[in-house]
Amino acid sequence: MLVRWIWNWLFNQIWYGLPKGARWGLGVLFAGYFVWLFFMPSLHPIPTDTSIEGRSHIDRYINHFWVNGRGGGNVGPYGGGGVVCCQRISGDTAEVEWIYGRTVEEFERGDEPERHRVTLPMPERTREDRYLHVHFLPNHEVKLGWSPDLISPYAHLPRRLDQVEEEAAP
Repeated sequence: MLVRWIWNWLFNQIWYGLPKGARWGLGVLFAGYFVWLFFMPSLHPIPTDTSIEGRSHIDRYINHFWVNGRGGGNVGPYGGGGVVCCQRISGDTAEVEWIYGRTVEEFERGDEPERHRVTLPMPERTREDRYLHVHFLPNHEVKLGWSPDLISPYAHLPRRLDQVEEEAAP
């Protein structure tokens, strides 16, 4: 009750303390903002929030990976990882860094985790694109692609690229 009274008193002191023209101007600005926000989405800048999804086409576990310093989770061998949402990714280039998981023998020997880093041009992004797909390929190669949904632009790639290469070899 006291909080409501204080809020009403402050609002009345500030709002009604303004000249009538200023109140009208603020009201028009506020209404214009909502019209722009809800009824003119084509005028908005391209959003920067994205979800990062990783896919592996190799036989090793990827313990962690990052795109421009934003975490993308972990990825199992020959599979997909979880989707990490609400990241801000921008720029003309993408620096992808990842750490491979260690085997039990490597862990017991005290070997350091194997790290890799590659810098790629950031693929083109449209207004509808919300998902950045990161595909880890053999020979420490990475492909990046944007999409408006969870279907990757590289969904046509087989899960195990090494088997395709072996079958194609004479």
